[in-house]
Amino acid sequence: MKHVYECSVRFDDLDAFGHVNNVTFAEYLQEARVDFAHRQLVTGNAPHEGVVVVHQSIDYLAPVPFRTEPLQVHVWITRIGTSSFDLAYEVSDTSMLFARATGVLVAYDVKADRPRPVSPAEREVLERYLEPAP
Repeated sequence: MKHVYECSVRFDDLDAFGHVNNVTFAEYLQEARVDFAHRQLVTGNAPHEGVVVVHQSIDYLAPVPFRTEPLQVHVWITRIGTSSFDLAYEVSDTSMLFARATGVLVAYDVKADRPRPVSPAEREVLERYLEPAP
């Protein structure tokens, strides 16, 4: 299963060529990741237990001009480890794929300042969104 986040293109997202700036795609991925976490990954962890991004890669497939229709950012899990998991993303609309991306997140204990194991509750949610990478 994939989580879908609808993301508006804002005027200040555009570069000098009138296309969404490449750095803005990372913001779109972050917005989708946070939406996924807030809607799906609420597991009762302590406030100091969260996740951190340790890697992200984006392949830009087509430019995105200014538009009033939102983009769709699809997010899913491709691997679950002991203390980390991999995400895949696709940024698209109904007719075109604009970007593909991957990321690695590590479960993190902010208070202890170190990685922690993925909790059983987190793993249960992540497994629902587990699909192969594109």
